[in-house]
Amino acid sequence: MTTLHPDNIMEGKLQSSSKVIVITCNWNAYSGLETAGTERLTYSSSVHPIKVMCLGQISPGIILKAFEKGANGVLMLGCPPGECQFEFGNRRAEEIYKEVKELVALLGYREEQFKLDWIAAREGQTFVDVVGNFVDGLNGSANNDA
Repeated sequence: MTTLHPDNIMEGKLQSSSKVIVITCNWNAYSGLETAGTERLTYSSSVHPIKVMCLGQISPGIILKAFEKGANGVLMLGCPPGECQFEFGNRRAEEIYKEVKELVALLGYREEQFKLDWIAAREGQTFVDVVGNFVDGLNGSANNDA
């Protein structure tokens, strides 16, 4: 019988229950998620999508709250530049991203744990690829830190 050290057991539990929050705009990015589902494409079960009307309308506090509640990473997915339903969303999302990126760095989070990207409407495979690359980056950087 092999005895496992409690720290190793806990490390395994934390890795298997890691949470990745993907904040999507209601329009293009969420359409990509829906298309991925329709096409039966899969992504990590650790991903928890949250739909908002527009990335440009969220506050930095929402993103920081996700980390406070235990998220391993937060990915913001919005409409590609020039395709925002509200016209200002892309620019505002980039401003929010820059502000929060500085704050999460000060709080000790790695750069890989917070990203912003764009997804065009009905791009299910792109959605799965972007989310998969984000999750892989989290897992890779976590393994490199060990």
